[in-house]
Amino acid sequence: MTVTLFILAALYVSVLLFKAWLALSYADTLPESPQASLHPGAMTLVQAILSGDPLLQTRLEANLRALPEQDFLWLIDDDDAEGQRLAMVLKAAHPAARLRVESCPPCPDATNPKLWKLQRAAGLVQTPLFCVLDDDTTLPEQSAVTLAAAAAHHTVATGLPCYLSSGDVPSGLLSQFVNNNSVFTYLGTSRLLPPFTLNGMGYVLRREELAGIQNFEPILHELTDDLALATLVLKQGGSIQQSKAPLQVQTGLRNFSHYLQLMHRWYLFTLLLLQRQSIPVQMLIFVLHGLPPILFIVLLIHVIVSASSVAWLCWVCVLVIRAWVITAMHRRFFKRPLHRPGLSVLSELMQPMHLVHALTCRTIRWRTRRYKVRDTNDFSAV
Repeated sequence: MTVTLFILAALYVSVLLFKAWLALSYADTLPESPQASLHPGAMTLVQAILSGDPLLQTRLEANLRALPEQDFLWLIDDDDAEGQRLAMVLKAAHPAARLRVESCPPCPDATNPKLWKLQRAAGLVQTPLFCVLDDDTTLPEQSAVTLAAAAAHHTVATGLPCYLSSGDVPSGLLSQFVNNNSVFTYLGTSRLLPPFTLNGMGYVLRREELAGIQNFEPILHELTDDLALATLVLKQGGSIQQSKAPLQVQTGLRNFSHYLQLMHRWYLFTLLLLQRQSIPVQMLIFVLHGLPPILFIVLLIHVIVSASSVAWLCWVCVLVIRAWVITAMHRRFFKRPLHRPGLSVLSELMQPMHLVHALTCRTIRWRTRRYKVRDTNDFSAV
């Protein structure tokens, strides 16, 4: 029992340290962020807006304050009365903002609602840079500068999600899941594999690149828009840079059920992504990101069953090393400590449950909408 315990602990810590080394090693290959500011009117922040998030107004306003000299294009459904109301409130509160609110007709069935709006936006934006930003995401000025510089040399440049907790338990679990994994997933994996997807929460491309992707037309019927765009860009010989520019994300979670819905959607999208990869890539992703939570759970079970002082000491050592590595990554890439030990551990222990949920249930909830998902290009509204 003791030998098995030490082997499990050693495997878990080894994979964790290896992922940290991969992330740091990849970050060292990236150019330093320019210190200059963006030229006024260089970028349009395009946001496909859907009401239903309690924090929607504050998140949208945060961007207006963060980048007052850039253009904004908000795309809202004709029948989204609450979204339209919030947009008008913010437009009145920020009369100097370079903001355009565009009302969009209903999205056809089997069409991605975000891409449906982005296709419309592609014909409206006139600035050199086209920035796609989720409506719960804030783009700090320095991150905008970094992504703009990367987009000058790549087809698409994407950022690194950093989740902000609202203070309650569901929000804490969500933020710990993202913050515990984003550096390792986006930066660490990029050290071994050329990016084959991108972070759809925020990315930038030059306006002339929109013609190359036919204004999103070829991927309108793909549910996982980030994977679909990345696949299209790579198929056409383009390139993706995974930058270390932080994107600050905060979602208002109503309750624990809302948290489960969001995690279910993310895990199902991850499964769809993996289905399109080769067996070696799937195995690599599993070893780096799927195996650690399993090792973590099995290790805890062994500790509980053993109930010896040596076993508990081993468990405490693993937790200390884990907390040290994660905190170091947060300070390095997010410039702030975001680790919450209890919620962080609970979040990792719950990951296999989210995976099983995604494997057994193919109906997702996307705020006020529900979709039956059979494949990334085979889904329908429920």
